[in-house]
Amino acid sequence: MIQILVLVDGSNFYHGCKKLAPGVHLTDFKYRVFFEKISKSNKMRIVYCVGEIRKEGGNLRSGELYASQQSLFYNLGRQRIKVLKGYMLRNNGVYHEKGVDVQMAVEMVKGAYKNSYDYCYLVSSDTDLLPAIVEARRRRKKVVYVGFKGSLSKAMVNNCTKTRVITMNDIAGK
Repeated sequence: MIQILVLVDGSNFYHGCKKLAPGVHLTDFKYRVFFEKISKSNKMRIVYCVGEIRKEGGNLRSGELYASQQSLFYNLGRQRIKVLKGYMLRNNGVYHEKGVDVQMAVEMVKGAYKNSYDYCYLVSSDTDLLPAIVEARRRRKKVVYVGFKGSLSKAMVNNCTKTRVITMNDIAGK
């Protein structure tokens, strides 16, 4: 039986979906159904990686974002999706996600060495993951780059086994 690992860069998925289908609400999105359709299988392990939002005293917006992310985590848990959390680093008033790419790379390489998947569906356009992709492929794993229409990474297309392009119809469930 073919084993599938789906690795999702939460921030990449969020921004890609919002660009293609701004009306889709992702805190109650049917992620498992979506990835079953993308991979044409219902036997998979899904890992969703994202920077964790923290509440900041006196900052109402951080409380709103925190509550929304907690709702997302609850939804993912109900769908049997593992969540790996990085953190958010504030630099000159701007937040940057940290630790997410490393966690994704570790999951990909660890799974390749443990032979826990045959196909890895990688939902990220981050080229920082290229060394992990190369290593997984060296271990004879198939890495499918899942990118968004209109914003594909050439480097990811060129280094992955296959590419699956997400369209507005995919996100809207059509």
